[in-house]
Amino acid sequence: MKLGLDYLDLYLIHWPNPAAMRDNWAEMNAESWQAMEEAVKAGKLRAIGISNFRKKHIDELLKTAEIKPAVNQNYLNPSDMQEELVKYNDELGILNEAYSPLGTGGLLGNETVKEIGAHYGKSPAQVLIRWSLQHGFLPLPKSVHPEYIKANSDVFDFEISPEDMKSLDNLHGVAKTAQDPDKAEF
Repeated sequence: MKLGLDYLDLYLIHWPNPAAMRDNWAEMNAESWQAMEEAVKAGKLRAIGISNFRKKHIDELLKTAEIKPAVNQNYLNPSDMQEELVKYNDELGILNEAYSPLGTGGLLGNETVKEIGAHYGKSPAQVLIRWSLQHGFLPLPKSVHPEYIKANSDVFDFEISPEDMKSLDNLHGVAKTAQDPDKAEF
């Protein structure tokens, strides 16, 4: 393996329907998935998953897949909960991984998030990461600052109350929302 590793823990198909492959996205995903399944069988990958897949993309992939995706990594945060997709992933036993759990930074300055953070003695980022965990999501916050990386893991010593969770859940649309993979020019 060119990475100098014996195996990878997780490997994903990043986008279900790239603009350059719109005419045959399902076939391309099936071929990619088959190659990934072969890598799992060869011991090169421990788990395989998907990212930004919606229900129709998952359904199409499952028509030919031998191995079910372990993870569906999506844009999930209080501003965009993608409730139907989360429920569908749960029904299939696919872990919901939340990339941009901080709303691409757009929720860090939100007054509700800041007030809830002050109540628990936590930063807005810690509140948003904890919110993800309490929803059963695996949060994937991004940071390049060592102090933020350390603080992002300091979220297991408190629990957000049901009332505060509801306040956070009601922030739909206050920050960026997920792109539709069938329309994005990616």
